[in-house]
Amino acid sequence: MKHFAIRSIGDAPSELELINEIEDGFYVRIVHRHPDWEDVKEEFMTRELFDTCLRTGYIQELSA
Repeated sequence: MKHFAIRSIGDAPSELELINEIEDGFYVRIVHRHPDWEDVKEEFMTRELFDTCLRTGYIQELSA
C-alpha cells in the first residue's frame, strides 16, 4: 500500500498508510512516532478529504 508523510510541527514524524480503498474513500492507518512510543489509529477518510490533504500539501507520498 501507499505511504504518506503527514506535515507536523515538532520532531515526531507522522505517517499515513492506505489500508483499503472503497468507493467513498479510504481506510487508513495513521502513525504518530514519539521518542518512546507510537500512537497508531485506524480510521476512515473520505475521498474528498484525502484529495484536499494532497492538494494542500498536508500529506505527501513517500517514495518506495
